[in-house]
Amino acid sequence: MEQHKTKLTADVTVSDKLSIVNVWVFLDTGEWYVLNSAAQDIGAGAAVLAIELAEVSSLLVAEYSRSSEDLRHTDENKGRMTFYLEVTGPVDAISETARQQAVANGCGQEPAAEGAKRSEAEYPAVVHGLVPLGRFHHTEIPTFTPVEIDGNTVTPYVTKKGNIAVAVNNDLRPFMRVHVDEVTVGDSRRVLLNGRIYTRHSSISELQLQLAARTAEHVITVPATLTFNQEETEQRFGLNRYWFTAELPLSEFLALDGRADDIFDTWLTAAMAGRAERHRVRVGKNRYLVRRKAAPGTAAVGESAVSVVPYFTMKAKNISFQVEYFDRRALELIDGAISRPRKFRSIARQAFSDRPVWLVGEMPFKAQDTGLSLFKYLIDNHPEIDARYVIDLEAPELSNLVGYEEHVVRHRSEEHVLLSLAASRIIGSHHPDYIYPTRRKEFVKACRGLEVFLQHGVMGMKWMTQTYGKDASGFATDLFLTSSEREKKMIVEDFGYSPAEVEVTGLSRFDALFDDDVRVRPNQVLILPTWRDWLTTTDSFEETKFFEEWHEFLNSPELLDLCRRFDLDIVFGLHPNMRHHIEKFSDSPARIFVQGEVNVQTLIKQSGIMITDYSSAGLDFSFLHKPLLYFQFDRTRFFGKSGSHFDLERELPGPVCWSRNGLLRQLERLITAGEQSFSEYFARADLLYPFRDQNNRERIVQAILTASPRSTLDNVTHSEPVQLLQKRLRRSKHYFPAMKRMFSAAKKLPMLDDVIVFESGLGRQFADSPRKIYEELVRRGDGRTKVWVYDKKLPTVDPHTLVVKRLSPQYFWYLARAKHWVNNQNFPYYITRRKNGVYLQTWHGTPLKRMQHDLDRIEGRDAGYLDRVTQASAQWSYLLSPSPYATAAFSTAFRHDAAIIEKGYPRNDVLSSPNLQELREEVRLKLDLPEGKKVLLYAPTFRDDQNISGNRFAFTLPFDLESFAAEFGDDYVLLLRMHVVVRSKITIPDHLTDVIRNVSAHDDINELYLVSNALITDYSSVFFDYSILQRPIIFYAYDLEKYRDQLRGFYLDYEADLPGPIVTSQSELWDTLTTLDRQSPELSARSSAFAAEYAPHDDGRAASRVVDEVFFTEQTDK
Repeated sequence: MEQHKTKLTADVTVSDKLSIVNVWVFLDTGEWYVLNSAAQDIGAGAAVLAIELAEVSSLLVAEYSRSSEDLRHTDENKGRMTFYLEVTGPVDAISETARQQAVANGCGQEPAAEGAKRSEAEYPAVVHGLVPLGRFHHTEIPTFTPVEIDGNTVTPYVTKKGNIAVAVNNDLRPFMRVHVDEVTVGDSRRVLLNGRIYTRHSSISELQLQLAARTAEHVITVPATLTFNQEETEQRFGLNRYWFTAELPLSEFLALDGRADDIFDTWLTAAMAGRAERHRVRVGKNRYLVRRKAAPGTAAVGESAVSVVPYFTMKAKNISFQVEYFDRRALELIDGAISRPRKFRSIARQAFSDRPVWLVGEMPFKAQDTGLSLFKYLIDNHPEIDARYVIDLEAPELSNLVGYEEHVVRHRSEEHVLLSLAASRIIGSHHPDYIYPTRRKEFVKACRGLEVFLQHGVMGMKWMTQTYGKDASGFATDLFLTSSEREKKMIVEDFGYSPAEVEVTGLSRFDALFDDDVRVRPNQVLILPTWRDWLTTTDSFEETKFFEEWHEFLNSPELLDLCRRFDLDIVFGLHPNMRHHIEKFSDSPARIFVQGEVNVQTLIKQSGIMITDYSSAGLDFSFLHKPLLYFQFDRTRFFGKSGSHFDLERELPGPVCWSRNGLLRQLERLITAGEQSFSEYFARADLLYPFRDQNNRERIVQAILTASPRSTLDNVTHSEPVQLLQKRLRRSKHYFPAMKRMFSAAKKLPMLDDVIVFESGLGRQFADSPRKIYEELVRRGDGRTKVWVYDKKLPTVDPHTLVVKRLSPQYFWYLARAKHWVNNQNFPYYITRRKNGVYLQTWHGTPLKRMQHDLDRIEGRDAGYLDRVTQASAQWSYLLSPSPYATAAFSTAFRHDAAIIEKGYPRNDVLSSPNLQELREEVRLKLDLPEGKKVLLYAPTFRDDQNISGNRFAFTLPFDLESFAAEFGDDYVLLLRMHVVVRSKITIPDHLTDVIRNVSAHDDINELYLVSNALITDYSSVFFDYSILQRPIIFYAYDLEKYRDQLRGFYLDYEADLPGPIVTSQSELWDTLTTLDRQSPELSARSSAFAAEYAPHDDGRAASRVVDEVFFTEQTDK
């Protein structure tokens, strides 16, 4: 292909079975257009294409003009179009998707009868297909350049899938992904990097390697050698590929003269074609063998020496270098210990032979946390131990060690090296790497001291197994200290340590926390937000959500009013990683400081109220039984997919706010109601820290004295190569056959009568009737082992509960051994229960739409779907039903032979609770819903014809969010709850988040029912449950005819039997909402009558009845 200003020309060759007929263009607005003049010199298997960019761009401009949408947008996914070839040929040469696309656009063949599918034999001899222009076996493409056409910028490019496309007024973001094949320092006295760069549509003209210090402003930049990989680019559809090599002499670090003892992160910066600014990316993406072969190196000039150690970040494995400066003699000692570890350990132990050496520290520049507290206690109370504190002698916090100078060791000194070799204990608050004089693995291996992790805060808020877990690469400890049995349980179950490796002692600095040595200032409000990984650039900080929320809160008129009315003194502390942003908060009416530069523990003891987001310092504050508020405006992003170790709603020792207004309301409520309103939260704090005796440090000493080293086998089992091997096996085609064999073998072992396996929502939910049945068993104190299939941390503290991931080896093991199974969908169809096993199928709703055997045809599923689900339902022992209506539908749909328990749905017990209003208020607070606004819940079902793959479906919102906000934003909050199988991302613009919330990730939909004033749905069964609340229900059936006549069909008469109005357009929906208050009494009455017929047993006691029948009866051999 070539570009001649505003024209693209191409010589295209396809299979000789095919003929190219036309070129089509597909716009991002959903329209298709044929470019009749674009295909020239057509022949069998070949054509010459000539595409006029002016013609195709005008099509998109016209479509945007018709919809009144601005083509000069900020949405990077708009303003795009892709090209397709219309081809003809035999049916076996054109895919089903391409044939269907051609039919949909009127190309060639007649469509099949409505709803039917053709077999290949039923197609004519020659068929048409629409296939993307791209992904050829061999592709030669130029460096495309943007052109200006009628005031619009038009840019040809190659999509990430390798197809030819055009963007209009869309500044395509540059792309650069780096794969490193070699990184080393070694004996060459230079940093060496070799690898590959993939840039998709972007072209690189020049490349530089950049090493940037994390804490200082040192940046070293050297040119890199770049080679265009033309052969692979042509083979990979024109997606650009390069090789690169970069070298950096260690003399560059020596030139800094010891002023850059730091971690240097590695970046590549590139000059990209068509862009004025350079593109900068982090260097990562490397294999285990690359990391294993990454050798450190050293260089020396005179008495100064530098060691450069390749370092890979814990989470992403990005490449960094630990640059360490030594006196030459100290580095020679390290080299000697690496080459002859026994000899140098012996020398060190002889030098410090009078008492056991305990090496204590925090970070090289820190002395104010748990390490300092324990160290001083050892010196003052345990003279039989030779305790030494490691710190850089230029650290500002060295002053905290006044009076203990003779026990202080200069970081990276000769003495430090020898003490590391002699020490029997290596004790740190953060990471053992900070206590050793070097990160070089060979030296750490030469040291034999037991490693003790003191911690610097109570673990739990953020998921930290990737950093401190047993399988975490680069972290290891022999003894893990915790502050409560709750925290120990977390470290054992979530982090993977054995109970013997974890001791409950309390943190050393907590002894001083309870000293009555600071006068409390009740009106002082301490605000301590924590760091975010993504806050890395100074230039964009003021545009971040973090800055916006905290800055606006501190400067809000409402907060100023509270300060005046209640004489509040606001103290705001930035995390040390944000110290360079402190001036940006200087206009705030608060005292601003950087955490670490003042004694935070003193401020915690001094303040009367504290506000944080996720900082563990908030837990410290709550342990003093003082009121704590959480402001978690970015919870989803902060926790990511991993979530928290805590059940955030049930375990945090303070109410959680999601908005500034919510935080201001909670703060005023706290001030006016007083601390007595926080008794529940103080009880939560006591579960996380029970000690009040100020004996933590002595408990720690005794735990350290009796600690044992971890075994060699344990080290191997949790090593990175073993973990990688397990992951590879999990992805292997042999995995599931192996699990089936293991399942069959385990079924031959004795059945475990006291084990129950629970699953909900394919292992993605802790919800629905399985949860309510589980909670009823826990409430009764049932001692049977309960195995929950769940892909997150389970929010429960029941000691008899285990959590396994779906389809893991443990999953198959417990299914094979357990007597009882409980599920609201199906276990894998190839899993069969034991002869005397009991499988309780709770199902997940009362059916409106037809299912399985009641369907004339099945959309969105493969040919074997019905056989699989029939085989799965044959395993059921019991099936729950809420009504005679549901019982009849289940019978024909599932064709099961399970015993029916028609006693209501346990999940709906809460909807008939006598404490309904109290529960509703609790959920409103949990969701931080604004006072004075009503709540609408939109909960649609999925569309069978929108299948993405497997059990994953797409969904597009059928109304405009901006329009809703404009019409109803003053009165309502709209909650969006997508079906569990919908995987489309629902994007809510930032300026609408106060009006519209995406609550699809909220496990318990019943809580959403409780807070809603009305429900909007379509064909989902949620309205059967919602009717129990006797509240209005609106049915938005914008595609009723298609859904009823082509996709599913219904058991009820949709237009006659439903308990609410049916609307089919956005305007009708808006009209109904406008009159909702006036219609509410009538609609509520209709819901009540409907519930009496279709949920007659949902009286709040269904869970108890089901548990009695299934788990406390001898008749369990069905």
